[in-house]
Amino acid sequence: MLKKVKTQDLRPGMFVADIGRGWFYHPWKGNSKLLSSREESEQLAEYGITEVTVDTDKSEYDFEKKPKPKPVPGPVFRPAPPPPPAEPVSEAELEMPRAAKAYGRAQDTSKALVAACRMNKKIEIAVVEENIQELVDSISRNRAAMMALMKLRHIDDYSYTHSLNVSVLAISAGKSLGLGDADLRNLGLGTMFHDLGKTRIPGYILNKPGKLSDKEFAVMRNHSALSGDIIQEQLLPVDDIIIKIARHHHERIDGSGYPDQLKGREAIPSLVTICGLSDVYDALTSERVYHKGRSPHEALKLIYNLRGTHFQAEWVDRFVQSVGIYPPGTIVQLTSGQTAVVIEVNPEALQAPLVKLIADEAGVLYSRPALLNLSNEAEAKGLKIQKVVPRDEAGFNPAYYFNPP
Repeated sequence: MLKKVKTQDLRPGMFVADIGRGWFYHPWKGNSKLLSSREESEQLAEYGITEVTVDTDKSEYDFEKKPKPKPVPGPVFRPAPPPPPAEPVSEAELEMPRAAKAYGRAQDTSKALVAACRMNKKIEIAVVEENIQELVDSISRNRAAMMALMKLRHIDDYSYTHSLNVSVLAISAGKSLGLGDADLRNLGLGTMFHDLGKTRIPGYILNKPGKLSDKEFAVMRNHSALSGDIIQEQLLPVDDIIIKIARHHHERIDGSGYPDQLKGREAIPSLVTICGLSDVYDALTSERVYHKGRSPHEALKLIYNLRGTHFQAEWVDRFVQSVGIYPPGTIVQLTSGQTAVVIEVNPEALQAPLVKLIADEAGVLYSRPALLNLSNEAEAKGLKIQKVVPRDEAGFNPAYYFNPP
């Protein structure tokens, strides 16, 4: 028998017959699977999949193990109890399914871009532009959902996800800075293309886990110039700024960058600067097999130290305000001892985001997590964020709390 089951209610032994999104990117190789661990259902939640179809006949899970209530003798008529109050839902949670769809499609496109460049095939620019527009639309509706998706993902192949994450960060920063749709699209395209030159870097250099030699580093530094070359060789019908983003995202205002050692505030366009900041931030915070990502706070502190040397001070300040000290998806402990998940950043009060309370001071999970706006004094009642809780120490998956009921 087929039945619909919410992702959070899935258990090992259940046979998932259909994810319901066969045409949409998801973490499994196929649309069906016999669950062997909770991690497999958590992966679905991280991709915005909130409900699946389960085949009870093919399942090993005992759906009847809960005792049935004993029948009450004789008819009993009682007034129906009032329905429980609806669980509060943030705008980020409502946007999450659409954001997951856009992110997944763009990740497929990122892989296709890399494959096309490695095999010297034509880039399907119309598909890339369509995916970038989906990212822009989702971020325009709510920036927090897409930012949370980046943080909640498992470790993926950095070569594919980095360009996509830089696009999300850059578009999000650009939106918060008031850029128009045309600039946001160009920013998205330029950042998606910014590392294509790495497809022409030898694999032994690109994937070397240790420190590069001076000779190897010189080869690696050439990737940004190669990214610009690829766009021009492909004769893609794009604005010149997209080529500049790809070629110059490693340029720095003090002239220490590459490949052309551009120097001065006027030499590096603002969209290139946004790409450069986003590129550094994602490189610092990304989890890789041989590299443990830094916390957002540590990454932003390092970027802040580059004010006035590598990047214009005002652009660094704007970027920090856009990303937030505690990005969406961050698990935090409040001064009350309660554990919460950051849902949305407050650009006007970076240390006081919108959070969802997940567990009490003893670590017991709430059955109905509540939203708490830490920037609202009457609502927060003096509560503040005390520290960040590493995900592997939290005892729960924050992805579950970004799915609307």
